[in-house]
Amino acid sequence: SPRTRSRHIVRAGSRLPGQFKRSKMPEDDAPATEDEELNTPEEKEAWLRAHGVEIESAEDRRKKAEAAAAATHPLEHVEGVTRRVKYVRIPADDSEPFEQLEVILAHDAAGDQLPDILRPRFIGGGAINEKMAREQAIRQLGENGAALTGAALENASAQGSTETFALVRPSSTNGNTGVYLYLDEVGMLKGLAPNSRAVGLARDCGFDGVQFYGDMFVGRVQAEPSPMRNVDFAVADISVGSEWLRAAAAENYRYNQSMSELQAAMKDKGGMTTIGFGEGSGDGEMPKGEGDGYRWSQTDDEVEVVVDAGEGTKAKDVWAMFRPDHVKVVVNGETKFEVGGDKPPGLFRKVRPDDCTWTIEKGKVVVTLQKTDEQLWHDLVAVP
Repeated sequence: SPRTRSRHIVRAGSRLPGQFKRSKMPEDDAPATEDEELNTPEEKEAWLRAHGVEIESAEDRRKKAEAAAAATHPLEHVEGVTRRVKYVRIPADDSEPFEQLEVILAHDAAGDQLPDILRPRFIGGGAINEKMAREQAIRQLGENGAALTGAALENASAQGSTETFALVRPSSTNGNTGVYLYLDEVGMLKGLAPNSRAVGLARDCGFDGVQFYGDMFVGRVQAEPSPMRNVDFAVADISVGSEWLRAAAAENYRYNQSMSELQAAMKDKGGMTTIGFGEGSGDGEMPKGEGDGYRWSQTDDEVEVVVDAGEGTKAKDVWAMFRPDHVKVVVNGETKFEVGGDKPPGLFRKVRPDDCTWTIEKGKVVVTLQKTDEQLWHDLVAVP
């Protein structure tokens, strides 16, 4: 009877048996030869492909993600329906010139679209250094960081992840426009090459001591009139003579000063404490606070809410719901936290529901809300 083949999918680079052998198939009536050892990953993958096993490489995943992005963002410009937006690539290789790029967005596309558009660019690119990643996680998260797994790191690399770095934020003094760097969130852990030109650009904006790795991208957003949207950023805008760059360092200094004044005022009123921006983001501070059974804090692109759930709470006991201006956490049928919905007003600013997550940590439900932009939240709840 005809022989059938099982269909499996194996990620390229997955661990295969060390003494992997293939049996040479006889040609016509020729006798079979002795088994031949397969020592390299390439030989093993070739043997698996030849025997009906699909191998999914980082390049395969990148192409799939690009295809998905292309389906989301149309490739053909239609006047009045779509619009073209320019942005720039800064290669890590100093010998390569800046590259002018363009994306076509829906005419009414709101918020910064570049993090999602660029995510496929950051798929693969190198194996993550697990030891370095775990050490960094422990520094940031304490003992919870020790639970970081190799599978989680592999997933971060396989899916691609975009981090944003504000070179200058929108304000009334700069026409409400912001300029941002977009980078591979785990570029350093992948061992990507340093990007000296991106470091120099950040330094010109007043950020000393930051380091970037791998290819970077630069884009611009217009925050007002609302809603925020992407607008053109050209290669010529990186010139030291550009108006935005000449003013960036002063803009960032004023921003940090205003943040310090805001925090001082909040402390005088009570009920609000502060949290630092985080490594590489300047010396300013950001508002955070607490309420009945929860506390919240924020970074440039996320808001974290820690909800008291009770000792012994497990993931199966928790249900969470996310909407642009509404979040709800239920534990064992009891609502432990809710903002928005039947309890107006909603969140201080809108979030991206598809990117919001929650985890369980020692009797706490830790909710991470993904901001739609890097605007500062002065409170967790909107002003009624």
